[in-house]
Amino acid sequence: MIELQDTASVLRMADWVELNVMFTSTPLSKAKISSLINASGDTDIAELEEGDLAADGAEEEGDAGEESNNEVGDYELFDSILQELDRRRKLYGDHPPYTIENNVVLPGLSWLDAPELFMCLLFAYWGAWNKHSATKLFERLSNEVIISYLGGQAVTLGFPNPENLSDQLDALAALLFERRGNRNPEFTDKDRGVDVVGWKSFNDSRNGQIVVLMQCAAGRTWENKKQIPLPAWSQYINWNYTTTLQSMSVTEIITSARWQNRIDEYGILFDRARIFQYLYRPGYPTNQPLRDEILDWCTQQV
Repeated sequence: MIELQDTASVLRMADWVELNVMFTSTPLSKAKISSLINASGDTDIAELEEGDLAADGAEEEGDAGEESNNEVGDYELFDSILQELDRRRKLYGDHPPYTIENNVVLPGLSWLDAPELFMCLLFAYWGAWNKHSATKLFERLSNEVIISYLGGQAVTLGFPNPENLSDQLDALAALLFERRGNRNPEFTDKDRGVDVVGWKSFNDSRNGQIVVLMQCAAGRTWENKKQIPLPAWSQYINWNYTTTLQSMSVTEIITSARWQNRIDEYGILFDRARIFQYLYRPGYPTNQPLRDEILDWCTQQV
């Protein structure tokens, strides 16, 4: 059993339930969840993030403002966790990693069969650590997701990288048949906020195509990240500004209350639910070498 951290968040507790159901391949009932949380000592300290659960239907209209930062009883707590899990189940799509029947969370996937999802859950629950290896794995995973989404191509740029950014931009412009701009990033610019570049080519050796510039944020502080400076990137490579889009991949599942503002700020968002849908899309081939590396990393963590 994955240990329950000292957390007062319903969202983190829902992550914890997802982790345990996937790790143990064992159903978790409402009564069992209650017992485990009580045993941890965090029996009545569930902070409902302001507006989050209310917007997703976890509280009745008119109660959200009063309850957002107050303690709630066991009944509300466990119902809130299950309601959040049910919301996520729907976002995961037609073949979710778990189902819910009669207040029991039933496993649908083992972590050994879907280590990519399990890695995202570990990051969402504990935050990012071991940055020089694990977060690079998440960047490569995000690369796979953007390829699946676009039905196109992608490359990983993120810092640290053995090549400097200017050299990477030269190669990228050649790949996309785009003109290299007359501006170069500063030596200290690292990756200018872009970890992955994806594009949908017409396969005719001409420019003018959809380009997606993606930040990858494995940790829980991703909302502190700055927007990608699109004006600067359009000077590095002279691609069409109107068809160049910013994006971000994150390991948590974003609540409805936060969703609109976040897409306003970061563009096309790939949270864990969207990552799941496009990584495990029927017919999309598994990147087996990447899966093996992620499985090895997850094994070390658990």
